[in-house]
This record gives sequence, C-alpha cells and structure tokens, in this order.
Amino acid sequence: MASTNWLTSKNTSQSTRESVLEQNSTFAINIVKEALGEKIDLSKDTIYRTLSTCVGEVLANCESPMQQLVNRLDLSRGVGHDKFASLADELFEAENGYNILWERIVTLFAFTWVLSKQLHSDQIESSNNLSKILASYLNDKITPWILQQGGWIKICSEFGEDTSASNKWKYFFLTGLGIGLVATYKLTH
Repeated sequence: MASTNWLTSKNTSQSTRESVLEQNSTFAINIVKEALGEKIDLSKDTIYRTLSTCVGEVLANCESPMQQLVNRLDLSRGVGHDKFASLADELFEAENGYNILWERIVTLFAFTWVLSKQLHSDQIESSNNLSKILASYLNDKITPWILQQGGWIKICSEFGEDTSASNKWKYFFLTGLGIGLVATYKLTH
C-alpha cells in the first residue's frame, strides 16, 4: 500500500511539472503573439489573463524605458538563448543564487514583449524563436520555483482581480527599470 501512495504522489508531482512546462510554453507563445498584435482569447485561461494584465500594467508604466534599453542592445544577430539567458539572469540575480519573485517573472514577460516587437519591426528574428527561448529559460531556471509556489495558479492569488495590488505595480516598475539598467550596462560594457 505504501508503494502505491509513493507512485501516486510521484505521478501527481510529474503531471504538475508537466503542466507547468506546458503553461510556460503556452504563455511564452501568447505573450509574443500579443506583442505582435494578435488577439488572444483571455476568457478561457484565468492564469494567462492575470499574467497578461500584469504585463500590461508594467508596460503602461515602463514600456518606454524598456524600449530605450532594447534600443541600446546589439540585436543585429538576433537574440540567442545565451544572450537572453544573460539578460534574464540579471533580472533574477543569478550571481546571488536567483531571487525569483512573481514580479520579476512578469517583468521578464514584459521585457520579452518589448523585445519581440523590436525584433519583428527590425525583421531580425522569428517571433517563434523568441517564444521558444523564453519557454526554455522558464523551464530550465524558473519552473522549480513555480512548482514550490504551487504552480502558475499562485499568480492569480497574488495579482488577480480580487486582490488589491496597487503597491505591487510600483514594485513592478522599479524592478523592471532597475534590472533593465543593470542588464543593459553589463551587455554594453
């Protein structure tokens, strides 16, 4: 009987991980599609609707500074996995053992939004490639933390429609701007 419980909990854990990996991919694809003007049906997915709303708030407050940062990056050869990972590692303070927070994850999605618009307008790189790079980074570096939080659903309790998150938006703005400045400095020096 004990071995059955172990197998059941292992399968549940695995399916939860698989679910997060699937959501990472879907959310990465959707954010790039939204950035390029494609309509996403937000009525079917509460989690993505919450993420998209958070990204919208970040962009409303700091899309211009993020765009200025993107403009300073050398994108002539596109954005490969290593360059993207380097930027994202700065966001999550990889040097200090990764400081992962929902606000930083949302900021990464907002930065990906701005970056995909730039790459598309410059006709440098396929948007599919950027969504794959984002999903890969999430899978490799962020998924264990998301699982520890209880999955992507946790973002809804943190920033959903039922929560008062006005102070969170200020934190998003400061996080996005500060991390962007550090990342740009490191990539240009």
